[in-house]
Amino acid sequence: MPRWTVVLLVVMGALVVLVPVGGIAAYIHASGKNHEDMRFPSDDVTVARCALDPATGRPVAELSVTSRAAREGTYTVTVEFQDEREKAVDRGVGTVEGLAIGATGRTKAVGARAYAGGVPQCVVHDAEFRSTEPVATAGP
Repeated sequence: MPRWTVVLLVVMGALVVLVPVGGIAAYIHASGKNHEDMRFPSDDVTVARCALDPATGRPVAELSVTSRAAREGTYTVTVEFQDEREKAVDRGVGTVEGLAIGATGRTKAVGARAYAGGVPQCVVHDAEFRSTEPVATAGP
């Protein structure tokens, strides 16, 4: 077999392996760079206090929300109330409406039923942000 044929086969074999691997590596690198500054609404929420309501016995989470969003908006926060084994026993929802950029708002999330197992743990289960500012659209 001529030498140029062997060289051609080796080069083609290397390309068949390296091109897909290089493509995957480039995709991973690019997606990492695109998402490195990504933020989530739950990052803006802190559980300030977790207790039982003395009158109803229901769990209550007092939440502090500091907006780091680029627009004014409304935060809807779902809190999961957990027992001492970290098992979910209830959920509650709190809302902070019209929170300006950089502003801090407070809300409460209250469980639906009385909790008899001591003091629950309050964990932010989910947070959603909806902009209240209209989005500019391009049009004629």
